[in-house]
Amino acid sequence: MKDVELVIKIPGEIRKAIFDGVYCGISDKRVYDAIKNGTPLPKGHGKLKDADHYIKMQWEHPDYSLTDDEPTIIEADKAESEGLKC
Repeated sequence: MKDVELVIKIPGEIRKAIFDGVYCGISDKRVYDAIKNGTPLPKGHGKLKDADHYIKMQWEHPDYSLTDDEPTIIEADKAESEGLKC
């Protein structure tokens, strides 16, 4: 079966315990390693969008510009990014 990429939200203290090698509440080592080796999203990140979609649309329509209508993959971290104006 093909691998699947997921974005999950877990409590910070559990991720730290997994990273430190002291959390043993996950019986499947592959899941444990996937969490341990995961890449955290930076605090205050903006909306994460599909850049390939934007590039394709701009290639097909040179006057195309990025809008809020672009497909959003992950919403912005509003708790940290509120007040930022683009």
